[in-house]
Amino acid sequence: MNIYRNIFILGIYTICSGILSGCTQKSQSFPLPTGISDSVHWVYNETISDEFENSSLDTTKWYACNPTWQGRQPSLFRKENVRLEDGKLILTGKREEIKNAPEGYHTFTSAAVQSKHKVLYGFFEIKCKPMKSALSSAFWLYIQDSVKQEEIDIFEICGRHDSLPYYPKTYFATSHYIIKTHDLQISDHVKYMSDIPWSERTFTAGLMWTRDELIWYVDGKEIRRRKNDFWHSPETINFDSEAFPSWWGLPASNDNGGEFQIEYFRYWNKPQTLEEHTIFTNDMI
Repeated sequence: MNIYRNIFILGIYTICSGILSGCTQKSQSFPLPTGISDSVHWVYNETISDEFENSSLDTTKWYACNPTWQGRQPSLFRKENVRLEDGKLILTGKREEIKNAPEGYHTFTSAAVQSKHKVLYGFFEIKCKPMKSALSSAFWLYIQDSVKQEEIDIFEICGRHDSLPYYPKTYFATSHYIIKTHDLQISDHVKYMSDIPWSERTFTAGLMWTRDELIWYVDGKEIRRRKNDFWHSPETINFDSEAFPSWWGLPASNDNGGEFQIEYFRYWNKPQTLEEHTIFTNDMI
């Protein structure tokens, strides 16, 4: 009997060891948000996250364009300007003319990637290096319908400006809320400054979006906090590059564009009940 008892105990020990080993490996495989004190309360979400380690964009997660917008004129979004290379998502902005481009689009092409899901609340983080160009590098959340538009810009960056050198050192963290039926727009932002241009450094950019507040982070440091008055609809996840002729102006004649490089996108959410799903189909198209 002692022999059988010992075999039984050994079997239980082996099973438990395997479970613990699996849990250890899993905890090592799924990273935590950068610099967040309560990170143990966030669950890494594989459905939404992407390490960009494949040879091509994962089309179960992303559109290699913005499916409802051709870009801010005169820069035209092109799928050809989106690629994966060396474990990075790369969005390219170029000075080029496209034959038979839609009216109003000329001189520049740029890039956009949008998620095939919408999300409601969570922690969003990328590791990236913006392009050295006045074509923007941006990471943002967005939704609109016939009544309202909600937008949370985790950052918008002008990577180069030959006449206004403070622009490339400025990290714009912005929130927009628009009620179309009442011609009402709420927009506010914080400028977070760097000692060197953002295009000369690689950094992590994060946003914590909860029912109560919005908090922006750079390299794990909080740079902005705002009460969540309005942003309570599921939103798409977007990376893009645009021309901003009425903001910081078009690229100078010797600015031929560049590459916005993203090493990963990671999303965490807190455990939810079945009645509180945080992931939705992107039905904007």
